[in-house]
Amino acid sequence: MSYQTITYDVSDRIGTLTLNRPDAMNATTDEMYTELQGLLPQVAADRDVACVILTGAGRGFCAGADLKARKADMTPLQRRARHRWILKDVLEPLYRLEKPVIAAVNGAAAGAGFNIALSCDFIIASEKASFVQAFAKVGLVPDLGGLFFLSRVIGVNRAKELCFTARKVDAAEALALGIANYVVPHDDLLAEARAMAARIASGAPTAIAMTKTLLNKSASATLDQMLEYESYAQTVAYLTPEYEEGVQAFIEKRAPDFAAAAARG
Repeated sequence: MSYQTITYDVSDRIGTLTLNRPDAMNATTDEMYTELQGLLPQVAADRDVACVILTGAGRGFCAGADLKARKADMTPLQRRARHRWILKDVLEPLYRLEKPVIAAVNGAAAGAGFNIALSCDFIIASEKASFVQAFAKVGLVPDLGGLFFLSRVIGVNRAKELCFTARKVDAAEALALGIANYVVPHDDLLAEARAMAARIASGAPTAIAMTKTLLNKSASATLDQMLEYESYAQTVAYLTPEYEEGVQAFIEKRAPDFAAAAARG
């Protein structure tokens, strides 16, 4: 399928999703959200994809919403319906995708772009990357899950500071705050992201999917709830061909082929 605002390709069990409006610093539009809405279920169902890299074309990751494309004549009810559509049909499926998603942030991640990156499982940042909760500059509230994700990553007080001041955070500070997991040379960003994705893709997909789901739940669950979830998930994991392959590979002192085992299941 051809897209106008994104690109997507798969190789070696890694799907690479690129926001592709480089002339606009990959600013989001309804067309981009619609294309993402159509793509994400396909990614979720594709058994040949074990890990996803999300990045941006050109100089930036994503400059946030394209303010030049805003629809100024929308009523508050229409605007709320549009916003809920983006959250429920794009952001939430990305966050809940049962495959690890690595944000490879190659430049500016501003506003919604920052929060899209935060919705991924972790961030590998170029040394040229920057992050800013730009909403205060235009009189808006941080959206696309930013109020949820940012406070959990860096704590409520630091999140308040970044949201209230709209201060830009460079790659080094993002690493120190825990926003980025790694900072790498700019020219090595995609190679480093692919190396990490390949390492993840070699793992057991069912176990990784359940682990991601439970870690996402852990932000709001009690200990009792998490132990109950864990009990069910581990019982399922013991029944998978991937577990049998892992045990057999351990006994035979070889690397497990979890992809082949999962295909048999």
